[in-house]
Amino acid sequence: MMQPIFRRAAELLAANRKFALLHLVRVRGSSPGKAGFKLLVTESGERLGTIGGGDSERKMIEQAQAAMAEGKSRVLEYELTIRPGNLVRSNCGGTNEVFIEVFMPKPCLLILGAGHTARALAAQCRALDYPYVILDDRPEYARREDFPGALDVVQARGTEYLARTELPEFSHVVGLGYDSQFDLDALVPAIKRFGNKVRYGFIGSRPKAARMADNAAARGLTPQEWALVKCPTGLNIGAQTPAEIAVSIIAEVVAGIPGRESASWKHLEKEQQE
Repeated sequence: MMQPIFRRAAELLAANRKFALLHLVRVRGSSPGKAGFKLLVTESGERLGTIGGGDSERKMIEQAQAAMAEGKSRVLEYELTIRPGNLVRSNCGGTNEVFIEVFMPKPCLLILGAGHTARALAAQCRALDYPYVILDDRPEYARREDFPGALDVVQARGTEYLARTELPEFSHVVGLGYDSQFDLDALVPAIKRFGNKVRYGFIGSRPKAARMADNAAARGLTPQEWALVKCPTGLNIGAQTPAEIAVSIIAEVVAGIPGRESASWKHLEKEQQE
């Protein structure tokens, strides 16, 4: 049974999907599951394998879903008894210890523009093995050979690209365009399509951000929708060069991964909730 579990885990990793692998690591006393049993659980409810079945397995699947939502692995020990307050209800009488190992999808970036900062950011993505797509409507910039490892290098405006039926599961849309209208051509349809499931940002000054906010409103975005967009994107490290700006952006992406102990995007999310 182990080979199908590991094959499926490899497929999910290659597809950049979230899942959990439950390992029954220790058994004391009577238990239907034995040490070494494994169960794979996806966010959508797919299951493969077993750690013993019954109420204990059902409760551990619930724990796995909670762990995936939190983005953190966890270890649980539980008795297979019907004592009041027990996590599970079973008459087997033993004690199990389960390690719930969470595999989170890697950030996937839609990078708007293919200039110097975009190339530096793409290099950071390659170093971290993060999937990314480059979007630029200038043929002399949108060249695949300049972006090794990219999922795609697309010569188009955002309005055209975001209208595609099949797109990667982006986590971030980052505006590094040579022109604010080019950035808006992607940011506006991206927000309409993905909503708050994706994080958005662009580089620029406060006056530029104010002008873009007005233009976004003219294009039909509500203030609440535009509030999803962060400017300037990236952690404030005093970055000046394209390489430094790329470091600040990727640092913020890493800091925003669920389960990481960082303020990062959390202040923006808090402001949106208030």
